Amino acid sequence: MALSKIFTVRYYAKNTGFFLVLFYFFFGIVPGGQLPSYHHTLIKGFTGSLDFLALVCLGWLLYNLKCIAFIVNVLSTKEHTFLFGTLGLLEGPAKWRTWLWLHVTLYAPVLIYSGIAALIAIQLHFHLSAVIIGLFNIVMVIAPLWLYDQKMKHPGTVSFLARWQQWLNKTIRKPVWSLYGYELLNNNMKSLAIAKVVSGGIVIITCSLMGTAYDVRFVLVGFLVCILSQVVLIYNHRRFDDLYLSLLPQLPVQMWKRYLQTGLLYLVLLLPESILLTYRIWEQTTPAHIIMLVATGVSVLLLLRSLLYFPQMDQDRYFRWVLIIIVVLLFMGLAHLYWYGIILLQVPALTIFYNRYYRYEAPLEKVD
Repeated sequence: MALSKIFTVRYYAKNTGFFLVLFYFFFGIVPGGQLPSYHHTLIKGFTGSLDFLALVCLGWLLYNLKCIAFIVNVLSTKEHTFLFGTLGLLEGPAKWRTWLWLHVTLYAPVLIYSGIAALIAIQLHFHLSAVIIGLFNIVMVIAPLWLYDQKMKHPGTVSFLARWQQWLNKTIRKPVWSLYGYELLNNNMKSLAIAKVVSGGIVIITCSLMGTAYDVRFVLVGFLVCILSQVVLIYNHRRFDDLYLSLLPQLPVQMWKRYLQTGLLYLVLLLPESILLTYRIWEQTTPAHIIMLVATGVSVLLLLRSLLYFPQMDQDRYFRWVLIIIVVLLFMGLAHLYWYGIILLQVPALTIFYNRYYRYEAPLEKVD
């Protein structure tokens, strides 16, 4: 069928690397004889925990949005304008069957795996999880059909995401220190979403493995792993400043305010993980421990950003420093030196920030 070549074949060809990574994660990291038990344990894990299941559903939702975006982008290209004269002529059940078939062919990996998960959930008597999986996938399959129909009826309209971005940019007054956050929401939403999904999964897995016996060191290790999922965003922060905010040092803002504003930006960046972690451990811990964990995360990000004020800090050196900092904090956590670790992070971060901020010059190749 011609439509399968335009949509289905092209979709899987374009995302070959993405599916190779998924295939390796689901089938390549364990021996062939252990695959059934591996997937049975994995499915048992997320169907037996509603929090874990919510995270899995979020991942399925992101994949569904990827499928929707691909179809909408194909319809928006000039070379496929003829589709409005063919698909646009379909009416009634034929139209809905065509869109349903096209979307299911793209969403099939999730449908197959979630169907198996629902059957195993029923077998394990996790009936609520099975119902949630079933209803969720029905919505994921039916809702996009309306979007495709609206796109065919109104080909020149702007997408909901584009309208949301326009409203965000026009309505909300953005402080200078928050511009990188808006950049992530507008132009790097995929990277931000991946980082947050990974962090959320790490928080849920950490709290699930810890069980009822609360151990602040165990939670600290999990939160530090969450920080690792943010380090690429911090590295890209320097590039954003080099390209668009090179005049920022010329503004009459005191140094301590600049440092606090950067810390506030990273606090907002870590807010989703912090809220989820607080929700999971609130009954087992004290507010002081939660403040300590969040302060540790913000301090790590501040130190990493300060290190990037050395122009010779390339990606290889940067990630070496990331590992060094995490390892040092792990050893300090084992020794219960949590607040000393925060001081150890803040002193060099503030010192480097204070001495290098006005002396930093972006490498010419990055600006060009």
